[in-house]
Amino acid sequence: MTPVVSIVGKSGAGKTVLIERLISEFKRRGYRIAAVKHSPRSIDVDKPGKDSWTFAQAGSDAVVVSSPDKLVLIKSVDRDPTIEEILHIVGGEFDLVLVEGFRKGKAPKIEVHRRELGEDLLCSTGELAAIVSDGSFDTDVPQFPLTDTQAIADFIEENFILETEGDTFLFVNGKQVFMKPFVKDIIAKVLVAMVSTLKGVGNMKNIDISIRNKLGSTGALTDSEGSHNDA
Repeated sequence: MTPVVSIVGKSGAGKTVLIERLISEFKRRGYRIAAVKHSPRSIDVDKPGKDSWTFAQAGSDAVVVSSPDKLVLIKSVDRDPTIEEILHIVGGEFDLVLVEGFRKGKAPKIEVHRRELGEDLLCSTGELAAIVSDGSFDTDVPQFPLTDTQAIADFIEENFILETEGDTFLFVNGKQVFMKPFVKDIIAKVLVAMVSTLKGVGNMKNIDISIRNKLGSTGALTDSEGSHNDA
């Protein structure tokens, strides 16, 4: 799966500004970047009167707007998706995903801190990969000044982009199913071996397979999806 880093911090600390600067820096370095913003409240990104809004009002559970240069997905959900489920939708063609928020997620976290908002951090130092602040903390966690975008980008590049190893992920009905390492290894090896025999495959970085099972009454999986990254 694409490496992901969560930028966390108190409201007003400068999370969005840091992500904007990091996106520009990584694009300058030639990386493909995706950005995810987490909102704790309901959002409405569609406009009344547009065809997509009309489709949603008619009851469609998902609306896709496609053009030659953009693809927009508006999908109803019954809970707050995890980072992994969101990345499954985003796709694996990116070198890094920068996430604003998701403090309770499992992704590595970098906290943005300003002394004017209080001396304490939002997360414990044990949860953090790094701290970006206009102050300093008595901790072994790497710390960077708020304005040193290049050093922060270097840290992310060295520790997450370049060090990312291949892994296997399974999604069933859009939800991630966690597997033991030996199960991952078996699935990955079988898939890579089979797909490598097909014509026109070329260099495999990601393998994504979607299965819609028509025999749901047998107790088998229905609408199961899986992906193997960095094959």
